[in-house]
Amino acid sequence: MGFRRADDVNFEVVDGRAILLDASGAELITLNPVGTLVWEALDRWDDVDALTDGLLPEFADVPRERLHADIASFLDELREIGLVTEQPAG
Repeated sequence: MGFRRADDVNFEVVDGRAILLDASGAELITLNPVGTLVWEALDRWDDVDALTDGLLPEFADVPRERLHADIASFLDELREIGLVTEQPAG
C-alpha cells in the first residue's frame, strides 16, 4: 500500500518544520525536521520502500531497516489521525 496526504489537510513549512491542519481544525501538528522531510517526500514517493530508499542518503548513519520502520510508524500515526490516507502503491 502507498500513502498520500489527505485532501483536506492544509500545511505550511515554516523554518524547516511542516505545520499540518486538518479541515475540521481538530488536529494541528508541527512536525520536526525529519518528519517534514518525509511529509515533503510524499510528493515524489508514496510507498514506504520508495520513501526509505529515497531518503536514505539523508541519513547515512541510520541502517535502512531502522529508517524503514521509523517511516512506516510515522505514516501509520498520521493515518490514524486522518492526515494521510492509504491507497494502492503506484
